[in-house]
Amino acid sequence: MAHHHHPASEDHSHGHHVHGSGAPEGRLAFSLVLNLVITAAEVVGGLASNSLALLSDAVHNLSDASSLGISWMAARIARRERTPAHSFGFRRAEVLASLMNTVALMGVGLFLMVEGVRKFLHPEPIAGGIMLAVACVGLGGNILTAWLLHRDAKGSLNVRSAYLHVVMDSLSSLGVIAAALLVMAFRWTWLDPLLTLAVSLYVLWECVPLLRESVHILMQGTPEGVAVEELLARAQAHPDVRDLHHLHLWTTDGAEVFLEAHVTLAEGARNRTDRVLGELSEILREEFGVAHVTLQLEFSRCASGRCSGMDAIHAHHDPHHEEVHP
Repeated sequence: MAHHHHPASEDHSHGHHVHGSGAPEGRLAFSLVLNLVITAAEVVGGLASNSLALLSDAVHNLSDASSLGISWMAARIARRERTPAHSFGFRRAEVLASLMNTVALMGVGLFLMVEGVRKFLHPEPIAGGIMLAVACVGLGGNILTAWLLHRDAKGSLNVRSAYLHVVMDSLSSLGVIAAALLVMAFRWTWLDPLLTLAVSLYVLWECVPLLRESVHILMQGTPEGVAVEELLARAQAHPDVRDLHHLHLWTTDGAEVFLEAHVTLAEGARNRTDRVLGELSEILREEFGVAHVTLQLEFSRCASGRCSGMDAIHAHHDPHHEEVHP
């Protein structure tokens, strides 16, 4: 069915957010160097004391270092200005880094579970003194790294995955210290693999929501916290709005929310489309936290104003209705 369109309109009043501070990058870079130092110390200590637990802790720290390196690079990339070839900018690099880190972390967790079971079935002698001293150094370094990243982990999915790596390693170092003390005192060699298993299970448990969130963003899922039905009802309550459809909501990095939609207006609103556009954009920004609003305004005399088709996002969508795209 033919229907009249108002030319596509976009609200340009929003400002494009750009990472202005390099402070998280500085902390990531310092944490990276610190982790490389800890890894070197644990490799030397592990070889000197013939401790497999320390060497496995060194592997943890090396995975931390790669995680922090990826996160640091992603934070740098994310600050780059948009280009004609990348009109959304590069902020999704942080989500990709988070996904890579999380998958790598799950791989390490599964590997440690297998190793833990193997060591549990075939206990190996553990040398105490050097192992204990180096594990304490490792724990101190990991706690310092976790403290450096804690604040940024709340606001960045990318830094949060790196932070999780470090928390995992702190727990691992605690396990090595406890195992070293108890093995020295009671010869409980089974304690080392048992702690490794516990840490691995905890890490895998913590990875699941991170993995789910990263995949949800990359799959253009509706951002968490946006009440879609409430947003539709609020926009359609505007006196000049007959219908809002073809609604798409997404986020590039888990923080900024984008919205695009078609809006069918009442015939009488033809001479005030700019005002209606501004009012709708303000409602979406102020009440629903949508940073980027793109609305295509159109007019139609069709029944209930739904000539241009409906998205399945409406609860009352008719599955037999054939969409006619503008």
